[in-house]
Amino acid sequence: MTKISDEELQKVKQNREQVLTNSQQLSDLVLQQTVLESLVGDAKKTFLESVNTESNYLQSLNTKYGEGLLDIETGEIKTT
Repeated sequence: MTKISDEELQKVKQNREQVLTNSQQLSDLVLQQTVLESLVGDAKKTFLESVNTESNYLQSLNTKYGEGLLDIETGEIKTT
């Protein structure tokens, strides 16, 4: 039976350890990416809901007061 040298065996073990370390890091990153993608999806949904709510409310103000530009500081509506 042939046997590799202690130095060669040590190198194989070091490489194996590096592969396992890299594999764990990659796994951690993929899990973090999954969580972040979910958070981004939730944030997008909340953003779109806010835009829709704002749009609907502004439309109701347009119906009530007529078309115009709203000065958000004073509340004045400037009609064209």
